[in-house]
Amino acid sequence: MKLATLKDSTRDGKLVVVSRDLTRCSEVGHIARTLQAALDDWAYVAPRLQRVAIGMETGSQPTMRFHENDAASPLPRAFFWAGGSGGFSGPRGSLQVADGASDITVTAQVAAIIDDVDAQAASADAKEAVLLVLLASDVSVGGAGAASTFSPVAVTPDELGEGWNTGDLALLVRRNGKALDGGETGRKETAEIVARNAAIRPLVAGSIIGTGLCKTSSALSIGDTIRIEMNDRTGHSIFGAIEQTVEARGK
Repeated sequence: MKLATLKDSTRDGKLVVVSRDLTRCSEVGHIARTLQAALDDWAYVAPRLQRVAIGMETGSQPTMRFHENDAASPLPRAFFWAGGSGGFSGPRGSLQVADGASDITVTAQVAAIIDDVDAQAASADAKEAVLLVLLASDVSVGGAGAASTFSPVAVTPDELGEGWNTGDLALLVRRNGKALDGGETGRKETAEIVARNAAIRPLVAGSIIGTGLCKTSSALSIGDTIRIEMNDRTGHSIFGAIEQTVEARGK
């Protein structure tokens, strides 16, 4: 199942189910108005959303065109993000930095949206708590976090198959259209990382955890465009793309 949040007049947008090929979506406000509302009651809501997803693929569910440019980050804000602040820019919005800023870097990684996790949870329980997977982009200026962004679409782990968080599917990062080989790091089981984050405190549904599978691009400049995505084993985009241009604030 693939989910997205379309921008509207509210801070948290509206939840939609997205087709596997990312071309169509279906509004599900009668099930859950926002993604956070769905996460708060996942055991009840997820099966209903799944039925919508199946109906979209079989043609029995009404749909409309899905445009990645209309999407906010799946969670426009979150209770907890292990990679930075809790308010996020859109996947196709500009990256605003101070005029004349230098030492601009972007770290692309795979992240997970989780269910409630008890403090000191076992790794097996932490694994069950991983509800959705998405891509994340963290921008730093001078070593300090400046912005966090997530892919247009978040997907349930079953969409990825086995081995997705150990490097089986590669992160693709391009600067101004040129592929970057920043070297992927991490390769730890996501369950271990979630359990580590819950070692001393519980985590609430809707928390976002970086998996440690990441790629860093350095020496970005104002005017550069960065694109981050991941393809499935047949070469099709899984999450849609984060594509942003670095711009001077106020320009």
